[in-house]
Amino acid sequence: MNNMKKMGSVRMAILLSILLALSGMAAIASADIICPPNRFSGNVTLNGVPAPVGTVIEAYIDGDFRGTTTVEVAGVYKRLPVNGDSPDDGKTITFTVCGLTADQTDTTWVAMIDHVRMLNLSAEDAEAPVVTNPDANPPSIVADGAQLSQLNVTVKDNCAVGIVTVNLSAIGGSDAQVMECIGGDVYSTTTNASVGTANGTYNLQVNANDIAGNYNDSVDIVLEIVPEVGA
Repeated sequence: MNNMKKMGSVRMAILLSILLALSGMAAIASADIICPPNRFSGNVTLNGVPAPVGTVIEAYIDGDFRGTTTVEVAGVYKRLPVNGDSPDDGKTITFTVCGLTADQTDTTWVAMIDHVRMLNLSAEDAEAPVVTNPDANPPSIVADGAQLSQLNVTVKDNCAVGIVTVNLSAIGGSDAQVMECIGGDVYSTTTNASVGTANGTYNLQVNANDIAGNYNDSVDIVLEIVPEVGA
């Protein structure tokens, strides 16, 4: 009788050991499963127009960065990877377009999906570029058509700066002279003053645009036109 009890206890112990081993293997197998990223493609707009080439699109889950892509054809993005794991299944993905939260807020991450999901993205930007530090170096020149002054401004934007111009028509130049980025956030051009330009102080208006179409034309660069020495 005692032997039978012992045999039963041994069998029970063996059965429990097998069950524990199987559950452990299942847990290990589950932990080893790697979920592929969700992938998205579609159209993308900023303020209702196709987002320009170079626009950065990013994806977040619970505030954590999960993937990015860059627009290579205006208005189109392709194969944005959104990385995740099983615990992310069903969680909302937040997309940003050029740092701006996209209007699409009801897309969720899906575990074990193997196809590209089509999703058109749109974002609105009403913030104009910030223009500071207007400067002319030297601050005064003569109107001989030769002496140059370098005009600089600093331009920053919450998304991305587009075209920056300065109106030089009052001193004989273009009314929309493009200022090139020379490093950091500094935009620059050089100018002379055409022969015959009257002496005086000129406020040369800067117009800074961003890629969403917002602009700031409230800043002037002051340049003084002075008589030639000995004239």
